[in-house]
Amino acid sequence: MTSPLMGVVETRRAHCETHGDYESVLLNLGEPRWTDCPECSKSAIAEHEAKRAADQPEELRRLQAQAMLEAAGVPRRLQSATLKSYVSETDSQHAAHKLVCDYAKQLGDKLETGDGLIMMGNIGTGKTHLAVGLIRVATRTHSVRARYVTAPTLFSRVRASYSGNGETEADILAEFADTPLLVLDEIGVGKGSDNELNLIYALLGRRYDECRPTVIITNLMSEDLKAWLGERVVDRLRET
Repeated sequence: MTSPLMGVVETRRAHCETHGDYESVLLNLGEPRWTDCPECSKSAIAEHEAKRAADQPEELRRLQAQAMLEAAGVPRRLQSATLKSYVSETDSQHAAHKLVCDYAKQLGDKLETGDGLIMMGNIGTGKTHLAVGLIRVATRTHSVRARYVTAPTLFSRVRASYSGNGETEADILAEFADTPLLVLDEIGVGKGSDNELNLIYALLGRRYDECRPTVIITNLMSEDLKAWLGERVVDRLRET
């Protein structure tokens, strides 16, 4: 039997070991091909759809995690960082990894008590990687909002608000004071003007009053950090 419709050239009887006899169609859609058993084809399609449906939840979780990290302000380059993917090669890196992993295990309690974390060390030791891994735990495991911001970015936004760009210093302070978990990176970069230190003091004070944990990241060591921040802000840091 022949037909010009939809590329059908002819049909013939065929046999499937599983489903028995069926009518196979010779299609000419660029390259002639006999169709397979329709029941086997249905099973293959159903299996494919089932696998696709099974894969969707994991893909959905991945997309949701990426969206939460973007909403948290995590730079794109760091969005793949996890606590598990952190590579520690030195004793200090091993210690830092253990410290943050232990903190992550207790994060549920920390979100209630407001106890924070200060991460010190040289440039390139992976402190920010660990902090982003902690943000991932907060957003995925505990379903809470988190924010990441560098001190220079925070100061720059506040300065820009003085020119009447639509947001005020109070708006910016509230944005970072009200998030359940805040990672404040690059503390100690710049001169540390009175206005900048007053902003940090006010931000940490509000977070302390509301029992919201803050993770501080700095390349300065203890004495240099004290010199940069001043005693008043250091005392507030000890309280967080």
